Amino acid sequence: MNQIRIGIIGAGRISHVMAQAHSQVPETKLHGVFDVVRASSEFLARKFDIPHVFDSYEAMLASEEIDAVLVCTPTFLHEQIVIDAANAGKHIFCQKPMALTLEQCERMNEAATHNGVILQVGFMIRFTPPFVEVKERLDSGEIGDVIAIRSAVFGWEPTADWFYDPAQGGGILIDTIIHTFDLYRWYAGEVETIYADGGAYVFEGARKHGTPDNIMCSLKFKNGAMGSIYGSWSSGYGDKTLEIYGTKGSFFIDLMEAQGGRAFIKKNNENPSPAEGWNNLGVLWKFGYQQEARHFTHSILGRVEPSATGTDAVEAQKLAMLADRSMRSSQPLKV
Repeated sequence: MNQIRIGIIGAGRISHVMAQAHSQVPETKLHGVFDVVRASSEFLARKFDIPHVFDSYEAMLASEEIDAVLVCTPTFLHEQIVIDAANAGKHIFCQKPMALTLEQCERMNEAATHNGVILQVGFMIRFTPPFVEVKERLDSGEIGDVIAIRSAVFGWEPTADWFYDPAQGGGILIDTIIHTFDLYRWYAGEVETIYADGGAYVFEGARKHGTPDNIMCSLKFKNGAMGSIYGSWSSGYGDKTLEIYGTKGSFFIDLMEAQGGRAFIKKNNENPSPAEGWNNLGVLWKFGYQQEARHFTHSILGRVEPSATGTDAVEAQKLAMLADRSMRSSQPLKV
């Protein structure tokens, strides 16, 4: 096999982002699409020259011409589709969040493992510069041991009521902050304790469903490092900042100010020079979705090890659910 034939399940906004990303991967062939609104399927098919419009996702999964699927439906529909796809022997890319509960995520991950298929979840920050370079430089030991990591995460105001609903979208922790939970595990390892606070400060949808639109979260990692996250849906702008402080240096990413980042490495501990220590990370914001798509295809072809796996999504989901419990109980919780 030298080309992966992809079927897209769900033809809403994110499907266009994913179709555009996969259209730039030579080893990928967009081969089919299904949406409950057939006009949406047909529009996506025309836009990206997709030859087959299916009448159901079950029909797509039964097709021998489909090797893998992109699950681009609303979150509350993910579980059954992913399990059905795994049982049909299709490799799966599932948009984040993987599901609404930890138990759902575990069932989905078990189905993929049992059937021997790849399950990758849409944590595209793992594949987006400059975050990739920061991971490489952390692993090289360039800034020593991590002492603290903190981030401010700004998401856009939800476009539909279901985003706030715990039974459909899950709210800000599961929909948006889960990216940062995954990133923190990737950078600093497993979490030992977590404490969160927040509330519905601005939006009626959050008040209606009892979920927050702004949160603060504190974490303690098993290796002793500290972490904090501020997340907001009400800032009026998107993107994020990230700071990592180590025993030998620091990394700073500010996507609010510039699409890139900086590093400060102590060059001379006895007589440090600030001008000597600062340097740019040397990368601009690129298209994380394209890198994510390429990694999914290449992992199916056996060229790279899977990343942002179902297991990673389970662990990120665990943190999101514990943060929600902590916020509601006003108690720190052990992971």
